[in-house]
Amino acid sequence: MVKTERFELRLDESTIDRIDAWRGEQRDLPSRAEAIRTLVYTGLEAGRRKAFRPTSSEKLIMWMLAEVLRQHKGYEDMKSVELIQSAIYGGHFWGLEWEMSGIFHDEVDDPEALDFVVDTMAMWRAIEWGYEKLSPEDRQRVEDQVKYWGKNPKFDGFDGNEEGRYMSMAKFMVEKLGRFEEFRDRSLNAHANTVSTYREMLQKYAEIEARRGSPAYRRAGQLLNADELIELLKLR
Repeated sequence: MVKTERFELRLDESTIDRIDAWRGEQRDLPSRAEAIRTLVYTGLEAGRRKAFRPTSSEKLIMWMLAEVLRQHKGYEDMKSVELIQSAIYGGHFWGLEWEMSGIFHDEVDDPEALDFVVDTMAMWRAIEWGYEKLSPEDRQRVEDQVKYWGKNPKFDGFDGNEEGRYMSMAKFMVEKLGRFEEFRDRSLNAHANTVSTYREMLQKYAEIEARRGSPAYRRAGQLLNADELIELLKLR
């Protein structure tokens, strides 16, 4: 008999909804516990990335491209060219995986996570724009009523350790795509978990938008006011 161990797990509502949706697609409608076990096993198996083993045709293409670069006098990274050719000669393809780990991975951004990052950054743009236009009296009122983000609230980003994928998407969007330029000179590493707080804030922000009838930050003269900023920022 396989030895098992009780393991308690807490998940946010969005993840639970996705698990329940997956359960509903199964013929036997497994329990949540069984569904999570199955998904974990599936994920672990999928995570076993196969070692890099190029075919003969792929080796030839790699060699020819490396040779073209080797003969190009202006190319500076000859170390990588020599590494690739040596790996092909000796069959040491694991060396390429070690040295070029940024290439050999299976990471793909989740569309739902990307939507969340975009919505979060758009919300923070609205917060910063709204705060900037407040009168000194309203700024003081926000500061008095909001403990953490009350004074000059800024988008901190995401935790670099536990929310690194979110932070990576945000940085790519700003630094490589030129979106949300106002966040460019920030590390976007909050050094603290922020995802759950941002989800709560987005729910409140949606309520504010619904009250106004359209996104607050898009309407001339309809920036977030002090009361709305307090509603959002007090969720920290």
